Parts: sequence; structure tokens; C-alpha cells
Amino acid sequence: MNSSAFIVTLVGTIFSFFVILLNIFLLYSTRKKKHEIVLFYFRFYIDVVFGLSYFLYSFFILGFAVYESSFFISNSYLFWLGLPFSNASAARNFLVLIIVLDRCLATYLPIKYHKIRPNFPNSILFILPILFSGIEDFVIIYICGRTSELIKGTCVALPCTLNTCAYSWWTSYKEVIFPIIIFFTIILCVKLFLFSKKLKDSTAATRANRLALIDAFLIFTFDFVPSFLANQFPNSPLIAYSTTGPVSAMLKQTGRAIESMIVVEILVRRNSKVEESRKKSSQPPVAILSRH
Repeated sequence: MNSSAFIVTLVGTIFSFFVILLNIFLLYSTRKKKHEIVLFYFRFYIDVVFGLSYFLYSFFILGFAVYESSFFISNSYLFWLGLPFSNASAARNFLVLIIVLDRCLATYLPIKYHKIRPNFPNSILFILPILFSGIEDFVIIYICGRTSELIKGTCVALPCTLNTCAYSWWTSYKEVIFPIIIFFTIILCVKLFLFSKKLKDSTAATRANRLALIDAFLIFTFDFVPSFLANQFPNSPLIAYSTTGPVSAMLKQTGRAIESMIVVEILVRRNSKVEESRKKSSQPPVAILSRH
């Protein structure tokens, strides 16, 4: 039994369960105000798919970790089982890039951007991340030739099923998109922190900016850093997918779970407290006194 892969996968599975539940809750709780946070509303959908794809993927990894070569299917199937999770991750990262760019333009060029923004339907902005994940499949399957010819019996994750070309793409494109996200996040932070007194954002815009910053920070911590280390130190025992299991996937689920809890606090709990206080303050004094 590969105990390391079992523990890593189980931790990721537990967090993915929270990701699924919390994002379904967010979709339900924010359905009346989704026009204010429409891009984030799309992200909630992707995170549900993200969690579900990992949940299915992890079931088979746990099987390989326990039964190894005696499992009822070959570990070469991990490629097809892990690909939907990888696609959901790629789509989500691209959507976060769109969100951060959207916040930067709305903050730096508010008047011009709000005139131009209606010309770009939200449906297009939602399709772009899906197309980006399709590019990942095209490169890995058709250009790189899909999987490695020799998959070790100890392989218990998608990355070790990839050949050199596919693995290089799988890690390298992230080293491009993540720095771009971080770059625009820094620009957004400069505007928000240095010129916060001059900015007259609405409550919805302030909330969207805060969510964009949280997104970028957690992506840097739980996505970019592990991917960078995996690319720079492929032989490190900490990220050896044939022995330790899907470490990067587990870290992504951890980041998504933490983020989902923070978003629930910002969009649901904090908002309900504000609405409750408004209702109390709007009550006529006579009604309040009558209670006493």
C-alpha cells in the first residue's frame, strides 16, 4: 500500500467535498445578485465541476494507492480520469485572469471601461476559459502524443502518465499565466491601497475587488508555487507523483476550500448582517418602543 499517496489523496478528497458543498451554497445564496458579481458567479460553477472531477479522480487514485498493480484497471487510465480535473483547473485559472483584468480596467479606467464593457457579453467571457482548457487537451493529446509509453506501476497521478512533451506543457504554461495574474494583481493593489481615499467604488465594486485579490493570492500560494517547484525540481521526493501522489491537486483543493469559506463570509454572512442592521435601523421608533 502506498500510504503517502493514500493520505495526500484523502486530504484532497475531504477538501473537494467542502469545495462542492460551499460553491453550491454560493450559487444558491447569490442567485438574486449575480449580475453584480457575474464573473465570480461563473467561477462558482467551475469550482463545482472542479471539486466533482477531483472527487471522481481521487476515488481511483485511492484504489491504486491501496491495491497498486492488482487494482481492477490499469493506471494508464489515470490520464483520462485526471484530464477533466486538469481542464477545470485550466479554465478556472484563465477565468481568474479575466476577473483580475476586469477589476484593473474598472479601477483605472472606470468611465471608459463601463462604456466599453457592455459590448462584451458575459457569455463570451465564460466561453473563453472553456476554449483555453480545450487548447490544453489539443496540445497534450494531438501535439505531444498524449501519454508516456512507459508508465511505472507505482504511478498514481495524472502527471506521471504524461510524456516529456505533455508534462513540459502542463507545467510551463502555468508559469506564464500565473505571473500575468500576479502582475495585474499588484497593479490593482497599488491603485486600491495608495489611492483608496480617492476611489469612490460602490459596495459591489469594493466586494469584487476584494474577491479578485483573494483569488490571486490563493492561486499564487496553492497553484503557482507548487507548479513552479514541480517544474524546477521534478525529481524532488516531495513532488514525486509516483510515490507521494497528487500533491499539486491536493494543494489546489485546499486553496479552493479556504477560498470558498472566505467568499461565503464576504458574500453571504457579512451581507446578511448588513441587511439585518439596515432593517433594524429602518424600523420606526414607535415599533421599536412597543417591543419594550
